[in-house]
Amino acid sequence: MSVLPEFLGIGAERSGTSWLDTLLRNHPRLYLPQQRKEVRYFDLYFDRGVEWYQGFFSGVGEGQTAGEFSPTYLYSREAPGRIRSLLPDCRFLAILRHPVDRSFSHYQYWRRNRDYRGSFEDFLRDHPDVIERGFYAGQFRRYLDLFPPERFLVFVFEQAVQSPAETLERLASFLGIPASGFRADLATQRVNDSEPVRFTGLLAGARTLSGVLRRYDLDRVVNAAKRAGLVKLFGRGEKGPGLAKDLRASLGERYREEVRALEEMLPLDLSRWEI
Repeated sequence: MSVLPEFLGIGAERSGTSWLDTLLRNHPRLYLPQQRKEVRYFDLYFDRGVEWYQGFFSGVGEGQTAGEFSPTYLYSREAPGRIRSLLPDCRFLAILRHPVDRSFSHYQYWRRNRDYRGSFEDFLRDHPDVIERGFYAGQFRRYLDLFPPERFLVFVFEQAVQSPAETLERLASFLGIPASGFRADLATQRVNDSEPVRFTGLLAGARTLSGVLRRYDLDRVVNAAKRAGLVKLFGRGEKGPGLAKDLRASLGERYREEVRALEEMLPLDLSRWEI
């Protein structure tokens, strides 16, 4: 029997999506693809066809609800329409972080995984789309033009991680599953793949290779390397400089109107962001 997901996690990148993904895939009533964390069918691999996509859900068991989490879906202009055409009854999960902190986390990820050597300011000049990814209201508007608001459960990262019990209850209610199936210990653990490493150049090369392997559907090779703990071979590095307060404030001004629009659209209480 062909199975397609009933819910999608759509973003935002660098906003606690790995933490949320871990909670979901450890619930016995849920099934998320085992061979690949982010399938990215609706933004990157749509041309491979629905049979390719269905292959990621061949292991769904009786009584399980299928879903997948690809944080780039929120930013993609093509994804909402493609999802509407294939999954018209889909439900959506999202978790949003202070847009400036999200951008800085994106920078830290590149420092670790892409061997980026410039400053945060350099990074924003080199990658202006990183700022654009924090304009959440415009991104959600594309989805709300196609799906009713009750199909969305949106968390504020800063609140969700501080109130894990409430987060699990909301997830359970939205997905129609028992909250007791979630592992409470995972809800209090930090999932963060931006810890600095010593040999960033080697890690960047390994990341590039893993991306090539996944494009050819050789996930088993990448997953075997992860299970073997090869990331530990790159060593622990020193943390770089933090985000300067004045720069954080000036960047925050760029998001002020966007945050107000987002509060009215969903609605959300974003007072924690202090923008």
